[in-house]
Amino acid sequence: MVPDARTRIAIGTHETHLITEFLRGGVREWMLDIGTQALGEGPFRREPPTPLELENAIEHVENAVMPLLRQMPPGSQLVTADAPARELHRLVHEREAHGALLLIDDIEQVFNQLVAVSLGRPAASAGLPVRAEFAAYVLILRETMHHLGFASLTLLPVSSR
Repeated sequence: MVPDARTRIAIGTHETHLITEFLRGGVREWMLDIGTQALGEGPFRREPPTPLELENAIEHVENAVMPLLRQMPPGSQLVTADAPARELHRLVHEREAHGALLLIDDIEQVFNQLVAVSLGRPAASAGLPVRAEFAAYVLILRETMHHLGFASLTLLPVSSR
């Protein structure tokens, strides 16, 4: 089934931009005041972030994303050209040939590993970057996909930036 719309997400340092292009014509854009350095009280202060930092950031991102729920067309395909999404794809599918697709379950798996690291699990055992910016990217992507009903994220070719 071909989706009726395609929504491109670009998660920046201070804002997240969503652009929906409808197959029958027309474009809708949203700019959210959330980014890898803008999670309510600013960026994560620790690497890895603490459980409290994660919880506060989740609440802030949910508050920014939820108003879009009624505005976002159902069945839209989520796409991105963001470099951190490519890094995420390599971490999840290092040995598998999944094309350029990340499922919400993939994002959830990485997020759960980030939570485990924040609770004290050695970062090396998870094989994840401990950079606060990476954790923020995963958190924003997870919350956006979860609350707006996106089941997957398609990575666009690098030339699509």
